[in-house]
Amino acid sequence: MSFTQSSQGTHATREATPEEQKFITDILKLYQLDPNEQSYTHYAESAVFHDPVSIAKGKESIMSQFNGMPKIFARSETKEVAVLASSTPSELQLNLTQHYVFKSPIPFKKEGTEKTVNSKLTFKLNSQGLIEEHIEEWDHEGNKTADDGFMGKLQEQRKKFDAKLVESTISSDPSKA
Repeated sequence: MSFTQSSQGTHATREATPEEQKFITDILKLYQLDPNEQSYTHYAESAVFHDPVSIAKGKESIMSQFNGMPKIFARSETKEVAVLASSTPSELQLNLTQHYVFKSPIPFKKEGTEKTVNSKLTFKLNSQGLIEEHIEEWDHEGNKTADDGFMGKLQEQRKKFDAKLVESTISSDPSKA
């Protein structure tokens, strides 16, 4: 067993199995601005994606979220990925450090602000091994929901609205996004 650091402390990690490594490689393509059909084969039709920005319900909505990322970012590089030791056969958890470079709002300038984000990714899998829930927690801090009171309820509603807005403007087909 080894360990990895995040802003929330030290986390025990383990080696990925060959099956997990294939899954991880496919999913990381989404974060690396290379959405493709293979990556999306890991999602159940009823899957839910929840991060601090959006709550996307259904595979098509999730596809729109990730297909839209190349419209916002000029580059995205995976700096570190590790399987957390707390992973089980029905739940895979990763510590992901991703470096994003936003597209510049200034004409003729290719790149803008840069941001490195450390996240805990949790993939809850169904009996067929498909993702039912994909949860991304920035800095390993839980996402706010209605269970967190009035402000959590407002945030949850905003995240659902944001996901619907993206879904209505970005194609779920990676080749047309």
